[in-house]
Amino acid sequence: MAQRRPQAKPRKAESAAPEDFDFLASQQSTGSDDHALQLAVAQQLMASKEKKRKELEKKFFQAAKLKLSKELCTAHEDVNNTIQTTEQIYAKFILDYAASEDSIRALWMEIKREEETLIEISEKQRALNGTMRITTEKAQIVGMAQVKEACHDTRRIMEGLISN
Repeated sequence: MAQRRPQAKPRKAESAAPEDFDFLASQQSTGSDDHALQLAVAQQLMASKEKKRKELEKKFFQAAKLKLSKELCTAHEDVNNTIQTTEQIYAKFILDYAASEDSIRALWMEIKREEETLIEISEKQRALNGTMRITTEKAQIVGMAQVKEACHDTRRIMEGLISN
């Protein structure tokens, strides 16, 4: 802001004699011109400062906008890179998972085939065991009959020897 000069003293009455010439009073007579000049200079200075301030603000905002734009671009690139990396990892996971599922399915199919083979073998073995059981029972009955007959024969021989 412009500084104001202290108001000048009221003018003294001018005397006709040159030695009574009041130097201060003559300076004050142009005071209103000086004041207007000072006011104009102050206004020009204020306008210049305001213009400079606006230019600095404009430069600041341009720099801030540029930096913010760079930061946003960098963040945007980072996000895109992260998304791309995540998608690649996910795609690899899906492929690996599918391969694992295929391997597991193949193992289950092999287990099923082996189970069917074991069921077939056990059914054949059960049928064979049934046949063998029946054959064994018959052979045991025949064997027991032969033992019984041998026992009777032995008893007859013994009775024959004892009675003779």
